[in-house]
Amino acid sequence: MTVTTTTTVVVTERTPRQKLAHFARTYTVYLALAALVVVNLIATTGFATAATLQNVLFAVAPIVLIAVGQTLAIGTGGIDLSVGSMMALSSAMLALYLGYGEVVALLTGVLVAAAVGTLNGTMIAYLRINPLITSLGLLVAVRGLAQALSGGARSPIPGDGLFGWLGNAVLFGIPGVAVIAAVIAVLIWLLVKKTTFGRYALFAGSNRAAAHLTGTPRNRTIITIYTLSAGLAGLAGVFVSARIGASDPSFIGIHLELTAIAAVVIGGTPLAGGRINVGGTVAAALFLQVIDTTFIMNNLDFAYAQVLKAVLIVVALFLQRAGKDAR
Repeated sequence: MTVTTTTTVVVTERTPRQKLAHFARTYTVYLALAALVVVNLIATTGFATAATLQNVLFAVAPIVLIAVGQTLAIGTGGIDLSVGSMMALSSAMLALYLGYGEVVALLTGVLVAAAVGTLNGTMIAYLRINPLITSLGLLVAVRGLAQALSGGARSPIPGDGLFGWLGNAVLFGIPGVAVIAAVIAVLIWLLVKKTTFGRYALFAGSNRAAAHLTGTPRNRTIITIYTLSAGLAGLAGVFVSARIGASDPSFIGIHLELTAIAAVVIGGTPLAGGRINVGGTVAAALFLQVIDTTFIMNNLDFAYAQVLKAVLIVVALFLQRAGKDAR
């Protein structure tokens, strides 16, 4: 006697409220960026120039790097408050190792930052310390270390060679650092969407207990993510140092961790983890930079730009909550 069993899969169509919440969460940042650009093209004198585009892209390239790394951390339910200080540490290492050559100095800056990120990830994964606590401690400690290594002084960086190229090079009208940041963002997107590591990262963020029970290498995934976040912040520190022509740990990276978190949240990655939206983060970083440019070019009080960003974060969190409640 043969018993045949059938499985019925019920597909539930989204309600109009769910569709609206999904659209708002997924596409609002792109529409807002497009609308802001159009408004500036109409109303801001001098906005529609190659020089303005290049200035925006030079400024946003390091923000994209730290925001993409932050996206990975937040996607796993964590956070990395130390990225601004990692930029400062990388900048300090440049000045210390310039005598060994530009390539050695660059690699040292990025690798030292990545090593501190590995330490951060290890404390989170194996010691079970809250990421907010570890990264907050590193925010203070690493900034202090960077200032101690530099003696609190600003050191010049050569305006030619590799750093001159990173600080000024333009390829077909697009800054070289923006091209590098875009390529890295695409690679991280592919890592999240097309590899087993990306699935591990999403699983670790959405259901940590289940990830542990199913044998997902959560600890290794967490360590890798915080290493990547810190390494990208180190590269961002190199970009900023090259652009200003100096190593300045007292200035570089100040408050940029907040800008990175804003880009992640506005871009659609929930603070609770379980979803990683790299494309949304990049669009949000551009959106925030264009806001800054808008205020500067129209001689508006820049303090109000910060207030606007705070409002946008609250709106983004509201949309995330509305999307969750609509499920």
